[in-house]
Amino acid sequence: MRSAPVRAVAPPGGGLDVRVAASTGCELLIELSVLAAEDRDTLDPARRRWAEAAAAGMPAGLRRAVGRVGDRSGEVWLHLLGFALEGPAPRDAAGLLEAVDAADPLTVRQHLVGAFVPAWRRYLDQAVLLAAAAGDRAAQARLLADDRYYAGSAAPALGVLLPLDPGRTKERLLTVLRGWHEASFAARERETGEALERDAAAKRALRPLITPEQLIDLAAGGYAYEREPECPRVLLVPHLAARPWLLLCQHRDTRIICYAAGRDGADAGARLVELGRALGDGQRVRILGALRGGDRDLDEVAAELGLARSTVHHHLALLRAGGLVGLRGNARRYRYGLRAEAPRELHALLAGFLAGG
Repeated sequence: MRSAPVRAVAPPGGGLDVRVAASTGCELLIELSVLAAEDRDTLDPARRRWAEAAAAGMPAGLRRAVGRVGDRSGEVWLHLLGFALEGPAPRDAAGLLEAVDAADPLTVRQHLVGAFVPAWRRYLDQAVLLAAAAGDRAAQARLLADDRYYAGSAAPALGVLLPLDPGRTKERLLTVLRGWHEASFAARERETGEALERDAAAKRALRPLITPEQLIDLAAGGYAYEREPECPRVLLVPHLAARPWLLLCQHRDTRIICYAAGRDGADAGARLVELGRALGDGQRVRILGALRGGDRDLDEVAAELGLARSTVHHHLALLRAGGLVGLRGNARRYRYGLRAEAPRELHALLAGFLAGG
């Protein structure tokens, strides 16, 4: 929904290095995160139909393999993005499979629990994460019971894998990765990669013209990123699988922002549908009312309205997709607020549509 002015400016100093790169290895992982997600209702209609058809058409053996990782293991696959992004350049799907296959099983488990994620290390202490990866039952129980770790979905996402030894964990993950690649992704990889690269190239062309923060805001559809001292690098990664989701991750010293590709060119009809979905629920209207008082984080909105955090997160995703709500902050604190530009943009959008423009 956003359109940012482009003007020639000298990007400010401060050392923030923002890069844009496409990766079919990342796309493979994001597809699996969608197929094993607890809630697909916030996907755009086309992606939701794709996900439902893909899940229904999955070969029986692969479906069993997914179950052996966890039917609600969506967050697990996002914690493996580091395997696709380490190295001199982001990996394609074959490179991702090779990287996971070559990794020590304990290292795979460390990726899985977020031992390389600065925010998790700060929140839980790296010693706890490493102990859980190595098999310490007390550390594992602590992770599974935490209502903030793994976006509050630790128990359903990790409950199957954590009790296993590292070797069996790696084997089960690789079975699903290879199975989905062979059953579905490989046949679409070239076309998918070309679409992702087109979007990435368009964003890279803007780097000399706008500030790093403006580039992030433009790509991510209204995300005002606040710099994190532990992450001097930001990597923007376009995705198709989970549109319109914005996937915010960290790996080592890099902030990873997986943004929905191709939304800049969405037609007016599709954008109006997203707006209709955003406004088509009384709870979402209540959230908009709460945000009239100023920016709020997820906990504050949930407490003010007496709703579960997961429910509020679901509604906010749809309000962001509709262009009504923006996001600000970083892993220390994310805050949601009304977008001041929204009324003007939406008036122009509806007027242009009705006029046939």
